[in-house]
Amino acid sequence: MRQTRLAVSVWSLLCLGAYAAHSSDVSLYQSKLSVAGNIRSAMLASIRTSWEQGTAAGAMLEFDDPEYSVFGYSPFVPDGNFPLSTLQLAYSAVVRQSPDGRLSQEIGDALDGAALDGASAGSAVLLGSFTDASRHDYWLNAANAQLNYILNVAPRTSTGAISHRNDTRQYWADGVYMGFPFIAYFGAVTNNVTLLQIAYDQCRLYRDALILDGPTGKLWGHIYSDDNKTWIDEGIWGTGNAWAALGMLRVAVTIQKTEHFSKMASQVTALISWIKEILDGEFAALRSDNFVPNYITGGPSFPDAASSAAFASVAYRVARHFPKHFDVAHYTDVAAKIRDAVVDNITNLGTLHPIVNPLPDPFPYWNETGLLSTESQAFGLMMLSAWRDWIGA
Repeated sequence: MRQTRLAVSVWSLLCLGAYAAHSSDVSLYQSKLSVAGNIRSAMLASIRTSWEQGTAAGAMLEFDDPEYSVFGYSPFVPDGNFPLSTLQLAYSAVVRQSPDGRLSQEIGDALDGAALDGASAGSAVLLGSFTDASRHDYWLNAANAQLNYILNVAPRTSTGAISHRNDTRQYWADGVYMGFPFIAYFGAVTNNVTLLQIAYDQCRLYRDALILDGPTGKLWGHIYSDDNKTWIDEGIWGTGNAWAALGMLRVAVTIQKTEHFSKMASQVTALISWIKEILDGEFAALRSDNFVPNYITGGPSFPDAASSAAFASVAYRVARHFPKHFDVAHYTDVAAKIRDAVVDNITNLGTLHPIVNPLPDPFPYWNETGLLSTESQAFGLMMLSAWRDWIGA
């Protein structure tokens, strides 16, 4: 990790909605760098599955090389720096790419059954095509194969949505993060407005299928079968809503950074409104310990630091990039409460606590606490990166 990247950076000051940091904010952030390092190393120690590979790569990019994340000032062109840690994760994703194009698949007993999870590493792989000239074709070919799979091979639902699973037609809220930011990122890097529109449309189709009227507002159910027209998990799961908000945020910001933004302003506005309804619904359910519940309905409501950290990261990001659409003071105040609760409960091994077990038994109910998960560690790192960028530290 390059500590120099954690100092004040030009790009962060140029981003929209820049916050005038107080020295106390910067000092507080810097006092947590050792915690961030512990979260990071525990995340790297935990990677086992395709979605974990891509989620970790995204978190690593935001933390180590933020100028290349979609939240950076000019993320789609090389700036002379080499994003080593992210490309190391991307390299592993390509080495384990399956013949059908899915990244991070061939490990253990091989394919994991997901259509979209492998694409979570797609943006990191495509990043290599313009930051690692010696392997340009290697990275680009791998990214093209992944894009071809999700656009042309993965099953489609009756509405045209890309199924989250490869052998059935299912909507998972998780898929909004796994697949659609990559489609948008590919569109931004290649200046392909059609891909930007597809990314938006997929977010819209997933929201249409999963949105529910919950007790605290409109929120997403977790898993719906288009084959059977029935819910597999109708619960309002914190992490599922976090995946949806994280994914739509990345699609919105990616579109915003392209020359096509003026023609797609209405799509970005819609994405922002859908992110806001998730934040509003989850923040309204905030517990007295400043964690959101694992489930608001449909499952156990124990406190979950993982989804809480993810929502805090989203709140900091929307305050910075879309300040006209949010009560910035309110959302960042809630984010700070969650941040403090998350950081105060980090274990001596650098793991977030308490968290939901992301690999449940029996499937499909995420109804028990866990000890370690890559996604929880990634969400913690995303939260600290978003906080850093918000205060310009």
